Amino acid sequence: MKSYSNKTKLIASAVVLIVFFIAGYLLYPKKAAAPEYIFDKSYDISLKDVDAARKPLPFKHNKKPDKFFNLDHEPENGDSAQKNGKDIRAIDLKKLFSEGLINSHTTLKYFKHLESLFAKSATLADHFEKVRAYLFSHFATSDAQTLFDTYKKYLQCEMDLINIGEYKNLTMNVKSPADAIAILKRIQDFRRERLGVELADAIFGTDVKAKEYAFRRAAIVNDSELYGEKKEEMIKKLNQDMWGDEANTVDQHPNPYNRYQEKLKIYKKDLAETATDEERKKKIENFRKEFLPADVVEKFDEIDRQLAQEKKTEENYRVEEKAITSDDKLTEKEKEEKTGKLQEKFFGPHVNEFKRREAIRTGREDFIKSVEAKKKAAQDAAKGLSGNK
Repeated sequence: MKSYSNKTKLIASAVVLIVFFIAGYLLYPKKAAAPEYIFDKSYDISLKDVDAARKPLPFKHNKKPDKFFNLDHEPENGDSAQKNGKDIRAIDLKKLFSEGLINSHTTLKYFKHLESLFAKSATLADHFEKVRAYLFSHFATSDAQTLFDTYKKYLQCEMDLINIGEYKNLTMNVKSPADAIAILKRIQDFRRERLGVELADAIFGTDVKAKEYAFRRAAIVNDSELYGEKKEEMIKKLNQDMWGDEANTVDQHPNPYNRYQEKLKIYKKDLAETATDEERKKKIENFRKEFLPADVVEKFDEIDRQLAQEKKTEENYRVEEKAITSDDKLTEKEKEEKTGKLQEKFFGPHVNEFKRREAIRTGREDFIKSVEAKKKAAQDAAKGLSGNK
């Protein structure tokens, strides 16, 4: 029989794969029609639930360590806190389950905590026994039994999802956001079949809806064929379809810089097609003022001015450098000496930094030339062999 720890590694690997294909959509979205919603506004899953699900487990202060102290209790003052029974932080179960034992933003987070606590169990039976003892030491008997029965169903379902052939390599077949959503739907359909719709949605609903929304929004934001106005129209409809009455609050992101960066992606096509560089800069300036405080906008403007000056300096340097390197009257040593003095003239105290950049640039160019030369040689050799046949 395979050890439980090996199975937990499989689950962890699946999580890593999911992270990778999420990143893939954000960076390289491909055009495809998105499938029907898994969780639209008709489901009782709110933005508040998503926010709560993302928060870490709540802790409280206990006076005495229990027998599970080394597993999920954290002394704030090292060993002395454990010995003296002071300032011990333990999971605040009353706060965690204030809205019921099985809900859309607490249960999954707590079950993953249990997996982690007893991940080194030798067998699945041993793991379940340890979880059972833990739950019955922390909850009233009826609540402990409810959580334990539900946890067993949850964990077996997740392991079956990974081990069943049809689903085992599911996340490796992702080529578009539409593929991601389709896979997410198949995974949730599997859970609904195994656990029942009500329980599967209660445990996984918030997590799945948050991922689904992220996939759909990223597909719109990163679509290279759409202009900003059309993207914003589509995002507005997406918000309404998935969040209903909360649609207007979806974009109240607490991080203004992230909102600004997304705005640049939304209007990427518009910015690329502006008639002049000045027009482009003006649009970016307006986006900054829309999301960022005045002092941050000024810092961005200062950085832009600095970069523009550095660009102009390097352009002027290249003109004079070319005049030196193309002068047939100079020896290679004289060219090298004159180029060094020219660098001192243009870059002054930053000359060493410039020289490092130059070394990297020329090294990269030499490498590319070498690769292209080898490729051409191989192609010529292949043509020669073909011609000799």
